Amino acid sequence: MKTLSKTRERFYWDRLRADVEKWCGECHACGARKGHKTRTEGRLQRYNVGAPFERMTLDILGPFPVTTKGNRYVLVLMNYFTKLPEAIPIPDQESSIVTEKLVRS
Repeated sequence: MKTLSKTRERFYWDRLRADVEKWCGECHACGARKGHKTRTEGRLQRYNVGAPFERMTLDILGPFPVTTKGNRYVLVLMNYFTKLPEAIPIPDQESSIVTEKLVRS
């Protein structure tokens, strides 16, 4: 701890380490900059799919350079049952366009 070593260079008193640790722990600026130390991770679980289209996932990739057809993004769909991805070019990320492409594919 840098603060402790710098304090020890110039000062000495009983319980110096405990006081420095307490002072650093109460520093609001340091706490805001460092964030939380403990992070909980979600547990991975299996999801059994019994039929096609029971569960799907989608993501939008981009922006990419505009194509000759005016598309700039790629809508990626995957069926959890078949695990086959499908990539669909779309011009923008508007919900109406994404919904239309989902219904047509």
